[in-house]
Amino acid sequence: MPKSTRILIAIGILLVDVVIFFLPLTAIFLMYIIIANPPWFTKFLNEMQ
Repeated sequence: MPKSTRILIAIGILLVDVVIFFLPLTAIFLMYIIIANPPWFTKFLNEMQ
């Protein structure tokens, strides 16, 4: 198998991994922050001002 094909397969696997695992975890984390409104996040926002 040529090296360019192996690189394309590796990039494809990486993109699938990012789409399947990274985005849903971010969305779940954002939903937790919106729903639960944890004190550490409010403190973080206040310190940014």
